[in-house]
Amino acid sequence: MIFRRPLWVILTIGCCSLAPTQAQENTTGGTASPGGGASSAFGSPTPGGTGAGTGETAPGTGSSSAFGTKPPGTGTTTEPGAKKPGTGTNAGTDGHGNANGAASTFGDEQTGKKKPADAEATFTIPGGYGKPAQQFTAGEGRLARPKFRYTGSLQFGYDDNIFQAPTNSATQDIVVTVPESAAIPTRTEVGIGPNGEVQTVTIPGTAAKTRKIVIPGGAGQQRIGSFLARPSVGFDVQFASRKTLFTFDIRTGADVYWDRPGKDVDYSGSVSLMYLRRLTPRLQFTANVGASYQTQPDLSQVNTSTRQAGSFLSATSKIDMSYRITPRVSIVASASYNAVRYQDTAQQSGDYGETVFGTELRYLFSPRLTLLGEVRYSSIAYANTQARDAHTLFLLLGGEITLSRRFSSTVRLGASERSFDQGGGSASSPYGELTLSYQLAKATIIRFNGRYGFEEPPDAQSKLLSLRSGLSLGQSFSPRLRGTLGLNYVRQTTTTTPVAAGTLPEAKSTINTVDSTIGFEYNLNREWTLNANYSYSREFGTNSLRDYDRNRVFVGAAYDF
Repeated sequence: MIFRRPLWVILTIGCCSLAPTQAQENTTGGTASPGGGASSAFGSPTPGGTGAGTGETAPGTGSSSAFGTKPPGTGTTTEPGAKKPGTGTNAGTDGHGNANGAASTFGDEQTGKKKPADAEATFTIPGGYGKPAQQFTAGEGRLARPKFRYTGSLQFGYDDNIFQAPTNSATQDIVVTVPESAAIPTRTEVGIGPNGEVQTVTIPGTAAKTRKIVIPGGAGQQRIGSFLARPSVGFDVQFASRKTLFTFDIRTGADVYWDRPGKDVDYSGSVSLMYLRRLTPRLQFTANVGASYQTQPDLSQVNTSTRQAGSFLSATSKIDMSYRITPRVSIVASASYNAVRYQDTAQQSGDYGETVFGTELRYLFSPRLTLLGEVRYSSIAYANTQARDAHTLFLLLGGEITLSRRFSSTVRLGASERSFDQGGGSASSPYGELTLSYQLAKATIIRFNGRYGFEEPPDAQSKLLSLRSGLSLGQSFSPRLRGTLGLNYVRQTTTTTPVAAGTLPEAKSTINTVDSTIGFEYNLNREWTLNANYSYSREFGTNSLRDYDRNRVFVGAAYDF
């Protein structure tokens, strides 16, 4: 069921994805292996290797340095393996094993060679609500690739719990005692004897009889493992000038299971577009839109399920207009539309669309600190459960901190007030966002992303508060070998209030989900890259019957042409 939204929103949602796999290389410091399984802290490809976008669906970060100017003391994000003109010969690779300058998050070291005319142009795409901004530099990272690029990859792997079967779903035998006959008490009766005399006779009673019935326990959901193949293909475009940045990505793939009952193929894909235009020296326009279709859970996405819930489409579109009022003061106005659509009928009660408007005021307090204040308004509508329709107001204060060339951080703290459109119920909660980036060594970068606040509840009588955090680590061991480590943690607490107040106490439940991955890539030559990765997922919480764990391992190769 499609919401009645403006035509441009529907077209936008249908065509694009917020955080494409390739665009994420500029925030994660490297290309995630297509079969990584676990999502990185900053929106790495979804399990299935399709590069599905982050698909943010709730307010979050979205900080940006207006007009793409480089904050004092910071460098620019580059893509490991992307060749930068005018760099040294032993600091990194061009993505295919060829030596070039160092590809760190803070820019490549220079050797005195002259860079192209556009190499100094930097661009900042404000992040979606809930995600950090992305920064690009002409001639570096993604913008060092060919203008048009085609990619293909194939992986083989094993998944030991393809249906996320609970670990403790088996139940024990239950023995029930049921009565067979009631007890009869001892009684006394008075009668006339054979000679006419009065006699008293005692009749003994009998004990109650019972029998035991055994109710057999259940074996629970069976844990099923399967080998699978994971092919994928993709195409991307990127170009930039002094005033314009444009990127476009499309990727599609499938998980082909060898031993899965029922449906043995899961399809996935993503389409995305990012556009930036500097209209005047003071005014900048950016657009970041897209869509991803996936089956496997992706913890980097806000508000989507942390468990398998059938195939679903997660789509979003966000535009920003930045205006620099004075050298120290700037303002950013934004608008976003996000949606989630489930394919399975049983899940379609969760289909929704959300519109968010935001205004941010920024003040450059010092070369190392930018203060900011932001107001956001969110309106969410459900296609099949209108009782969950709600609107939320956010009031936030924070700052962007650059302590050194190696360390930068963004923080927003405040409060949110949510009100349901039907029934008039409301709730308030603290709200916070935090991003950190630290270059531990020349070839090592660590990033952290965290968010706490409201997410979409299961019904209008419930309040869902969620803490989402992610940590990623990238390490270049040599010009050809690179490793990545990612860890995501989600804690969701749901509080349900009875419809009739005072009849029952509030019910509270908690679900914790952990997703981790480790991967390696080795560049054989300019075209071929070998990769291997392992991921571990686990869920545990108040209801132990839902607890599960899952292991996945993949090996494969990718080809660029």
